[in-house]
Amino acid sequence: MFKNKVVLHQVFLVFVMFLLVAKNIFIRGEYLSINWIWWLLGTTIGFVFVFADRIFYSLVLRPNEALGVKIKDQLNQGKVKEGFWTLLLERQEQKELMMRSFLFVATWIILGFLTVTSVSDYFARGFLLGIGTHLIFDFVYDYYYNKDRFDLWFWQIKREIPAQEKRLFLIIASLLYFVIAVRL
Repeated sequence: MFKNKVVLHQVFLVFVMFLLVAKNIFIRGEYLSINWIWWLLGTTIGFVFVFADRIFYSLVLRPNEALGVKIKDQLNQGKVKEGFWTLLLERQEQKELMMRSFLFVATWIILGFLTVTSVSDYFARGFLLGIGTHLIFDFVYDYYYNKDRFDLWFWQIKREIPAQEKRLFLIIASLLYFVIAVRL
């Protein structure tokens, strides 16, 4: 199932990028230029950047846990590819990821609106879109296919949150992502 999620990540990112480029060409009448290459590059790098919290969690925040030790050993042996796959395949051990939290999603929404209204750099706009696309994809995916992981998005709150409130936040965040994405 994990490899399918990796493929779904890629398909979703390409789909979003295709729709937004098509919208700008056909609705706004903007033609492709060097700026679009910067935007596409920023979107791709932003999407991949979200994986950095897994690296940070395992190697900086929790380096002495089993996963952190295993990854460090693989990296020390020059097995970078194996370390990367270990990091992704054993993601269930990473419970308190900074970027995969409702607070980070809320912060992203605020930054998204500020970027839409204030930033003209195509790379920066794409970078922010890539981060949001990855976060919202994971958030919605976890809601439908991994309920335990979905609950971990609210790890920073020290009380039990009703399922309706979690679902409401998911709906609001998804709608705001859509509004921001159309503008980026």
